[in-house]
Amino acid sequence: MRRILIVGAGQAGLQLGLCLLQHDYDVTIMTARTAQEVASGRAVSVQLLTGSHVALERAHGLDLWTAEVPQIRGHHVRGSGEAEGPAYDWVGYYREPSLSVDERVKMSVWLDLFEQMGGRVVVHPVTTSDLDHLVGMYDLTVIAAGQSGLAEMFPVTDAWMRPLARTSITAIAYVTAVEDDPYADIMTSGRVPGLGQLTTHPSYSLHGPCRLIAISGPSTSGLGSWPTRMRPQQQLDLMLEAMRDHLPHLYEVYGGVRLVDRRAVTMDYSPPLMRDPVAVLPSGGKVLGIGDTVIAPLPAFGQNANNECRSADLCLKAILEHGDRPFDEDFMRAVFAGFREFAMPFYRDLAVLFGTVPPHLREVLAAGSTCQAVADRFVQGFDDPVDMASWLVDERTARAFLTEAAGAQPAGGTR
Repeated sequence: MRRILIVGAGQAGLQLGLCLLQHDYDVTIMTARTAQEVASGRAVSVQLLTGSHVALERAHGLDLWTAEVPQIRGHHVRGSGEAEGPAYDWVGYYREPSLSVDERVKMSVWLDLFEQMGGRVVVHPVTTSDLDHLVGMYDLTVIAAGQSGLAEMFPVTDAWMRPLARTSITAIAYVTAVEDDPYADIMTSGRVPGLGQLTTHPSYSLHGPCRLIAISGPSTSGLGSWPTRMRPQQQLDLMLEAMRDHLPHLYEVYGGVRLVDRRAVTMDYSPPLMRDPVAVLPSGGKVLGIGDTVIAPLPAFGQNANNECRSADLCLKAILEHGDRPFDEDFMRAVFAGFREFAMPFYRDLAVLFGTVPPHLREVLAAGSTCQAVADRFVQGFDDPVDMASWLVDERTARAFLTEAAGAQPAGGTR
C-alpha cells in the first residue's frame, strides 16, 4: 500500500485525502488545528464551488450538505453606465447551480470523516525541518497548506500583478438570511469606488442557510486603511456603510443583516502569484504543491475553492494512473501542468481583461441586457475559465460571438 502525506486540511488537502482513502491508499494528514478548533474559529475565506466542481465532490460522496445549502442559480451583473460604457442590468444563469459552504462547517466535518474512514490525522504545526525528516517515510508528500508558511518553500515564478497590488485584501462576513430576498438564489455584485468589488451570495454556515458578503480590493485601496485589528461588528458596519454609500439597491435588502455568529468575519490578505510546484528540501527530498499554495488568483473572481477542488481532482487522477512508479519530479510537474491550464485564465488574461475593461468587454456586458445567450455564457465562464478566455479575451472572437448570439436569438425578445 502506497503511503501519502498531505500537509494542510483545507479544500484541496482534505478532498485529496478522502478520495485516496476510497482507493485504499495509506494517507496521513498533518494540520495545525483539530476539527473542533476549525469549527469554533474565525471564518476563513470566500468558499464558492460552481456546478462542475460540485459534481466532482458529488462523484466521491463528499457533497454532504447539498440538501440543505441554498442553490446559487445565476449571477446578477449591473453597471452604472458612467465611465465604463452603456448601463447594463441582467442575470446570467449557470448550467448547474453553484453552492457555498462555510469552510468552518465543511473542513471540520471532512476532517472527522477522514479519521472515521481510517485516515491518520496528526495535529501539529509543520516546519521545513519536520518535512525534511518525514519526506523519506512516504511515497509522496503533498503540500496544500495555503499561501503562507510552507508555501514559501516553493519559489515564486510569476508575480506580475505585484506592482499594481502587492497584497489583495478581502473583507468577508457571513450574515443572516433576509426574508423575501429578491436575490435569494442569485449572486449579485457591484463596484465600490475607492475599495473594490462587493459580492454577495447565498451560503451555508454553522447555523444553517445564510448570506455571504465580501469586498475585495488591493491594499492600495481604502481597504488598506481599515484597522488591522477590529471587532467583528465593526468590520460588518464598515462593509454595510460601503454598501449604503455606493450600492443602495443592495443596502435596501441587506442593510439590517446580523453576523451569524461572533466569529463570522475575516480579513484575507492574499498576494496574487504563481509558484514553482516542486520544492526541494535540504536533504534533497522533493514535495509537490497543489491548490493555492502554488497558484493564487485575485480573490475578487471567487475562484479559490474551484481551484482547490480542481487541483485535488487532477492530483488524485494522476496518482491513480501512476501505479507503482516513483512519484518523481516529472510526475509532480505533470500534475501542475494540468492545474495551470485550468487556473491560468483568471490568474492572468481574464484578470487583465476585467482590470482594464476594454471597449469590446463593455459591448459584451451591454449585450447581456438584450441577449440571454450572452449573459449565460459570460456567467458560465466562472465555472469554465478556459472557455471564457477562448471567446472573451480577444476582441475579434468576442464580437464574432455577439453576432452569432444575436442571430440565433428568437424573434420578439430575449427572455
